[in-house]
Amino acid sequence: MSIVPTNLVASQPTTTRATGVHLSHDSVNDRLCYAQGNAIIVRPVDPKAPTSATQFTKHNYATTTATFAKSGNYIASGDISGQVKIWDSSVKTEGVFDQPIIKGEYQVLSGPIKSIAWDGDNSRIIAVGQGKDKFGHCFTWDSGNSIGEIQGHSDSVNTVDIKPQRPYRAATAGADKAMIFYNGPPFKFDKSLRNIHTNTIWDVKFSPDGKWLLSVGSDRSIAIYDGKTGEFAEKIDNAHEGGIFGIAWFSDSNKFVTCSGDNTVKEWAIETKECTGTYVVESPSSVDNQQLGVVVTKDYIISVSYNGNLNYFKPGNFQPLETISGHQKAITAVKLAGTTLYTGGADGKVFKWSLDNGEISTVPERLGTSKTSHTNLIVDILEDNGFILTSGWDDKLKIWKQGELTATADLDGQPRQIIPNGDSNGFIVLFENKVEIYSQELTKVNEVKFDFSGTGVELNGSKLLILNGTKNQVEEYSIGGSIEKTSLAYQPLRSQPTLVRRSPNGKYLAVSDTTGKYTLYNSEDASVVTTRWAFHTSRVGDSKWSPDGEFLASGGLDGAVFIYSVSRPSKVLKFPLAHQNGVSGIEWLTYDKSSTIITTGLDGVIKKWSVDLSQY
Repeated sequence: MSIVPTNLVASQPTTTRATGVHLSHDSVNDRLCYAQGNAIIVRPVDPKAPTSATQFTKHNYATTTATFAKSGNYIASGDISGQVKIWDSSVKTEGVFDQPIIKGEYQVLSGPIKSIAWDGDNSRIIAVGQGKDKFGHCFTWDSGNSIGEIQGHSDSVNTVDIKPQRPYRAATAGADKAMIFYNGPPFKFDKSLRNIHTNTIWDVKFSPDGKWLLSVGSDRSIAIYDGKTGEFAEKIDNAHEGGIFGIAWFSDSNKFVTCSGDNTVKEWAIETKECTGTYVVESPSSVDNQQLGVVVTKDYIISVSYNGNLNYFKPGNFQPLETISGHQKAITAVKLAGTTLYTGGADGKVFKWSLDNGEISTVPERLGTSKTSHTNLIVDILEDNGFILTSGWDDKLKIWKQGELTATADLDGQPRQIIPNGDSNGFIVLFENKVEIYSQELTKVNEVKFDFSGTGVELNGSKLLILNGTKNQVEEYSIGGSIEKTSLAYQPLRSQPTLVRRSPNGKYLAVSDTTGKYTLYNSEDASVVTTRWAFHTSRVGDSKWSPDGEFLASGGLDGAVFIYSVSRPSKVLKFPLAHQNGVSGIEWLTYDKSSTIITTGLDGVIKKWSVDLSQY
């Protein structure tokens, strides 16, 4: 009897306008890693790979960057507090959700870490960023002992790299427009080159053979240096039509690529200093497709867009071979419709995921575009007769058919919840002090106002149940020709109710409150069945009944997933740290003695779980 995680669909890189994104590639195991929210995501390069992504969640603050050691066995990751954690990222054949072992953690700076580099021996690290007394630190990964100093900068440092071969050299650059070159180890200041770039420098990279060093920045230029001495060699002006945010070398050291805010990735020959190809993400260009980071893998050139998309190019093929979309921000709504999963996020994006043989696809389809989608948080998603209804905090209802927007209705307030209106093929929308009933064509047909704060709504046959957040109780209304309050009285809850779920057989109502405690009612006479479902330590994000009404799967803002039983109310299955920042959605994918559930979280991640119910 257990809940076991079996699959994770990764969220997209966290991006910030006008800053670069440091993607890192593990050439040994062909994996990517990047910062996302408070976590680090590690995923296979191949978007169709059966291997699940993994999520490292032991940072207490928002993460900023992560870099593989050359061996691929360790990752060094940094966060906005200035802390660097080194952890085991070796490939495991099972237990992909097990949190990696932290090998070392060091308070490096007093501000955000912006870039991290490993040396070729997998033993030394340089971390740079923003701080009060210094902008970088050199140390050994296992002991944290200092092995040099980062000097010469007068402003935050955006990037660092170490020459792959001995004798080691290092380079740093940042907002002060300077590229500083170091000898080492221990790493010591060698020279400062300040008059080459005229604006912020975003990235520096040594070539794999150590012969060359490149730097790029907001001045749209590429500076080329000798990799062994740091001497300036040549400059390519106006290399892009926008600022340049990233560099990546091909393994043969003869070519490199740069990515820019002009929506392109360009390929360059180092000997001729000429562009040999332009990879176009989108034309005409848009802010969403500014290219903020790039890596070259064995088979692909991969760039990351401002909207979080990972764009896959085959070298020599200048149109994207594959574009992986997904959530960058919290997932706030989920709906399972047959073999399709719909998820909505805090940024208004809605994605459609296919479930092939029970596995969640890694390449979703987005509903709509930046012009047709919601502009704010998705409240709820419903499915009916092949179309999808979404509601958002932009005060709109939208209907989608085959991925295209077919109808929109403007609401006169912010919706709190939407539910289907039973057999009438319409929708019920809950607001703070009223409920509105809409037809399938999004025409308002009825409404009822009340003098309390409505916190949740559910339909029980011909009865409408509204949670009274003022008096902490359930109110029942009949919704025939007119909407009238009934005389059925439910016992008040211990604190303000937040969510109500009716069992499929209509026999039970599970009502949760702000503390995460449930009161289970008999819907026929409003009697209390049990109040023992009280394992959450904060409010419930979502819950769903099993098809037979025996089990309730529940996820809370405490990050935990619990499965409660009606027949054995004191027995509970639990996984306490299912999602970082909280569980926002939950669905039953299969149901039997060995069941499967899907959860979504405020960490932007989708997870699948195997649930053993054999002992019930």
